[in-house]
Amino acid sequence: MMSLVLLFLVPLSDGFLFVYTLCCLTDVLDGRIARFQDDLSPTGQTLDSICDAVLAVILLICIIPGLPWEDWMILWIAGIAAIRLVGLGVGSGRHGRPAFVHTYLNKLSGFLLFLTPFLLRIVDLPTLVVVVCSITTVSAIEYLYINCTSSTLDQDCPGLFFRHH
Repeated sequence: MMSLVLLFLVPLSDGFLFVYTLCCLTDVLDGRIARFQDDLSPTGQTLDSICDAVLAVILLICIIPGLPWEDWMILWIAGIAAIRLVGLGVGSGRHGRPAFVHTYLNKLSGFLLFLTPFLLRIVDLPTLVVVVCSITTVSAIEYLYINCTSSTLDQDCPGLFFRHH
């Protein structure tokens, strides 16, 4: 839980971005190692998703207070979070275990969220919110739809737009 260190650093400082990058790299590497070793257990996938969520929450805790947020931005982000939570709840209830689904859009959203602290140094906040939240909204709706309609839980489902027929 290296991400907890972020709570004690100045948001968006060089040190913050360095530790943040280490957190993200270790997240990517542990997934690659697990895949390489064919150790993709449901428990491991769930723990990985929980760690991703913890990092996202810590990032929000660190960054939100220092930026000039407008009401529409906060409402949009809260709406995305609500859709994700409903999707998780519905899927978990239907499948009897945490229903984290790693679609391509979900991975793209995660990558954009990873880039956000760096982009905040060069892109204005409203533009960044529109771009990231637009893609993340589609990803959240896809996540909800998959968890509401799939008969089995496929945590590595490519998504609605990338299914092979």
